[in-house]
Amino acid sequence: MRWANFLLFGDSKPRGEQPQDQTRSIALSDRIVPYTIKRRRRRSLSLNIDHRGLRVLGPMRITLREIEQLIHTHEDWVLKKLDEWREERFHKDWRIHGTEPLLYLGSPLSVSIHQKTGRKPHIERCADQLVLATPDTSDTLRNHRALVLWLREQAMVCFEERVAIYSKQLDIPVPALALTQARTRWGSCNSRGDIRLNWRLIHLPLTLIDYVVAHELAHIKEMNHGPRFWALVETIYPDWRAAKSALRAHVGSLPIIET
Repeated sequence: MRWANFLLFGDSKPRGEQPQDQTRSIALSDRIVPYTIKRRRRRSLSLNIDHRGLRVLGPMRITLREIEQLIHTHEDWVLKKLDEWREERFHKDWRIHGTEPLLYLGSPLSVSIHQKTGRKPHIERCADQLVLATPDTSDTLRNHRALVLWLREQAMVCFEERVAIYSKQLDIPVPALALTQARTRWGSCNSRGDIRLNWRLIHLPLTLIDYVVAHELAHIKEMNHGPRFWALVETIYPDWRAAKSALRAHVGSLPIIET
C-alpha cells in the first residue's frame, strides 16, 4: 500500500523561519491518535498516513487549533487509512491443519487435532502442545471457533490478573474489563474508566500485555498522551519505550484465525 495523502489548502509562504517538528495526540471517535506536525516553508497543508502513522505537513505559521480542526474535519478518512495500514501488517490465514505453530504468550505451541465422539470440540493444553479433540476434523470453521473461544477464555483470565496487579500499583479500583476482537487496536479506556483489551494480545509475551494494561489503566487518570500521561505510565512500567517499539514489531507475527 502506498502512503495516503490528503491535500487540504494553500497558504502564503513565510520567510526566514526554521523548520519545526512537533509530536501531539488527538482524540478521534473513541481513539487517541498520535501524530507528528512538520512545519516547513511550504504553501499547502496536508495529512499524510503511512507505516509511520499520521503526519501533518504545513506552513510554518499554521496554528495547532487550525491543524486539529482540519484533522477532525477529515476524521473518517484518517481512521480508515490508519486501519488499512495497521491491518495489512497482520499475518493472515493461520489454519489448524497447517504446520505453523500457534503463538501463546509469546511461545509457539504445536496444535494437533484428533477425532473423538461427542457433540462439540474440546481443547486441552499439554506442555507446549494444544490438543483439539473434535467429532469432525474436517469442519475447519467449527474447530477454529472452538480454538478462538479457548484463547479468549485464557485471555480473560490473564488480563484480569494483570489489570488487578497494575490497578493496585496505580492505587485505583479495579475497572470493568471486556474483550475486543478489533484487528487495529490493542485496547481502550472510555470516560467511565472501563477497559477493553484485544484478546489477540494473548499471542504476545506477558511483558507486552503488561505494557498495554499499564497504558490503558493510566488513561483512567490521564485521558491523553501528553507528558503527564507517559510519566504516569513510567511509574508502573519503566521500560515502556522498549515495549512500545516491540509491540509494533510483533504485529506482523500475529495469526488471524478464520472463524
